[in-house]
Amino acid sequence: MGGEAMYYKLKKTYPILIIITFSLLMLIPFFKIDQLGVHSDWSFHAARVQQLYLNLTRGHLFTYIATDTFSKVGNGNFLFYPTLFLYPWVFLKLFFAPIASYLIYVWLLFVATGLIAFFCMQSFDNRATWQSLFFALIYLIAPYHLYLTLNNYVLGEAQAYMFIPLVLLGMYNAIYRNSWVTLAIGMTMMAYTHYVSLFISAEACVAILLCYLIQNRKIELRKFVVLTKSIVLFILLSSWQFVPLLTDYVHRNLVRPNPGFMLMQSVGDFFVSAISNEALNRGGIGLILLFTLVFGWSLINKNSKYMWVYLLGVLFTWMITTAFPWQYFAKTPLAIIQFPYRYTGYAIVFLAIILSKILFTLQFDKVNKSVINLGIVLIMLVLYTGSIYSIIARNANSTGTVPLLTSQRTGKYKTFRDARDLPIIINDSSYNKQFSYGALYGETDYMPKKALANENSVLNRVSYINGHKELLRQYSKANEIHYLVNTKRQSSINLPALQYHNTRVYVNNRLVDAQTSDRGTVLTNLPKGKYDIEVTYKPSMMIIVARVIAAMSWIYIVFLWRIKLYN
Repeated sequence: MGGEAMYYKLKKTYPILIIITFSLLMLIPFFKIDQLGVHSDWSFHAARVQQLYLNLTRGHLFTYIATDTFSKVGNGNFLFYPTLFLYPWVFLKLFFAPIASYLIYVWLLFVATGLIAFFCMQSFDNRATWQSLFFALIYLIAPYHLYLTLNNYVLGEAQAYMFIPLVLLGMYNAIYRNSWVTLAIGMTMMAYTHYVSLFISAEACVAILLCYLIQNRKIELRKFVVLTKSIVLFILLSSWQFVPLLTDYVHRNLVRPNPGFMLMQSVGDFFVSAISNEALNRGGIGLILLFTLVFGWSLINKNSKYMWVYLLGVLFTWMITTAFPWQYFAKTPLAIIQFPYRYTGYAIVFLAIILSKILFTLQFDKVNKSVINLGIVLIMLVLYTGSIYSIIARNANSTGTVPLLTSQRTGKYKTFRDARDLPIIINDSSYNKQFSYGALYGETDYMPKKALANENSVLNRVSYINGHKELLRQYSKANEIHYLVNTKRQSSINLPALQYHNTRVYVNNRLVDAQTSDRGTVLTNLPKGKYDIEVTYKPSMMIIVARVIAAMSWIYIVFLWRIKLYN
């Protein structure tokens, strides 16, 4: 009996151990180099993590405005862009050197991505262990996933990528199994990570629903009851995330992302890039999933659910390219996605399901099935090493052509990288110098439009006292910027602190009414005297109540889950 129990336990745990080990092997070359070549979205997310880290060391868990990063003007991107899944990186910074903390964070993302994919596939196909493992590894090494995490550092989308299988399994469960909790949790995770991915996930759910309606040729009221329950639970779990959008963003004349379709790729470019198998946003499905796209139809059972999965994979791949008639959707809600290549993660998950099924059924005469399975895992690791070769070369700076960050900014405002967006090397000693610069992308997102129109004076932290330029002394605390002012007469003080709906101003610790200047910043009038002017953000009661509701909902879900396990 003891031997059987040990065998059963090993059979349950070896896929988890393989995913953990495989993820670690993926990152060992990066740990050895111990420096990063950074550009693109890096400066935006690194600055956000730095602010969260500084506030955490000050004893504040929640961050609403940037007071130490993003030019120290109170940028409110923390209100409007999810931060929850940045906190593991923040906590790692408390114990590890900067480069190591990021790489460990990516390793945790890889492990979580692999495990979620594995268990979702097990649920989808009745616990087919090796098929589920193949799916998880294919999903992990997809070039687009590597582009998000290791190449261009698109971390919001990288976090959302973890939960795409969970969303799709949740919709499958809701439609085909009348189970609604998984879908609510999956969509909540999307809301906690990346709003555009949440929108695309809703599109994917609609596509699955249409497949169901085509198969059954009727609409069942029960299905819509199940979906309604899932939507209600989603609202309970995630509404706190959207409260700042309602209170401080909607109709507040803030800068918002430009809608439209950019960086589109032709079918020919898509195929060529996919064959290269590099960690790029172009052709991000990679070589083996391109093979699946081309030959999958002839290798699957046309009378099974895999036929519908394959068709959805074709649909989302089509939507990545200019072959899809995007020009007809320019003035529709679809335009908020900005980059059609964002559909790549969804194309990957559908095609990876098909490829995992093909590999699982692969057999050779006189070759043991276990040998075949292990061989497939090794091939995947080799494919991964090819995909990251250029990233390794960049980070190692083997040719000496990538500049090194050596000094922090002095003088006028300047972005970390210029418009060419070429990479630069950072290491542990130079890491904090990057935060003296602005972020090339995201620095002006969610600013008041008036502030963007006056960005030169705002981002250089120029104050105006009675219309005259001043550079006031200032210091930062968690969610607070303090300005030290000494006026010799009644004065109008125009500070470079961004004004949001729930911005509050205290003068010598006394709350005062403040106006909005013609720069979209804080404006106040003070008599002669010395003042410590504090600009802070006060969260509304709505967000506090919504957080309590979400916490209670999560506790209830965990409680029911434990009861189910016990039974």
